[in-house]
Amino acid sequence: MQTAPGLLPIRTSGPIDGRPVILLHGFLADSRQWRALTRAVDARTHHRIRWLLPDLPGHGQAADLFPVQPGWQHLAQLLAESLRPHLHQPAVLGGYSMGGRIAAALASVELLELAGLWLESAHPPLPDAAALARRAEDAERADRLETAGLRAFVGTWEALALFASQQELPRAVRDRQRRLRLSQDAAGLARNLRWYGTGTMPQDLRLSLPTRLLVGAGDPNLMRRLPEWQPLVADLETTVAPDAGHAVHLEQPAFTAEHLDATLDRHFT
Repeated sequence: MQTAPGLLPIRTSGPIDGRPVILLHGFLADSRQWRALTRAVDARTHHRIRWLLPDLPGHGQAADLFPVQPGWQHLAQLLAESLRPHLHQPAVLGGYSMGGRIAAALASVELLELAGLWLESAHPPLPDAAALARRAEDAERADRLETAGLRAFVGTWEALALFASQQELPRAVRDRQRRLRLSQDAAGLARNLRWYGTGTMPQDLRLSLPTRLLVGAGDPNLMRRLPEWQPLVADLETTVAPDAGHAVHLEQPAFTAEHLDATLDRHFT
């Protein structure tokens, strides 16, 4: 893990002169979320990849590392400043769920030179009324985190219908996922929910980059909202993973590795 004062810690692997690929993790996780996927892609790809895996504010080793004030423009600036020293050529930027929303927002402000965008289970911006309701819901979740503690919150989080399909995963996979969640910091997560929850996502987001979106067929809310991405992205290709819910990389790892490798083929040729 590489760190510099005031910048986000970044887990790196692969040849230093390899093609840069940035992956942003989801909520209640950190850069360790990507270990299995990066190994699977490395095992199948012909590209020499330099993986750049930040811990996002409120998570992992960035539990108490936030921009000086709320606002997605400040988050984008912090991410760009943290990543720029590692980039020697245009990168593919990707992310899962919360990380996908942040990746889309970062790509939209064009602070980094990017070759393409890869999103897994990333929701588009919510309309005004829904965004207001979601901000209130996430504020309540943040309050519960601070009062009931992390273990109780994780139990409630894992019981969400969004993650029901994960109950079919092998016990070892579920246990590893739970350990990652329980290793997080309640105060950092609560602050992240208030600052960067789904309801705070910029509504004026527009993307000119070629974008590949991966979603699970068993994620009904996101499947219903897929058409909302179309007017926001000039060049969008959507793939639906069968037999997967929200966390496609966890439930269908080989399918996800194949999809990401195909994305790299498109952007690194």
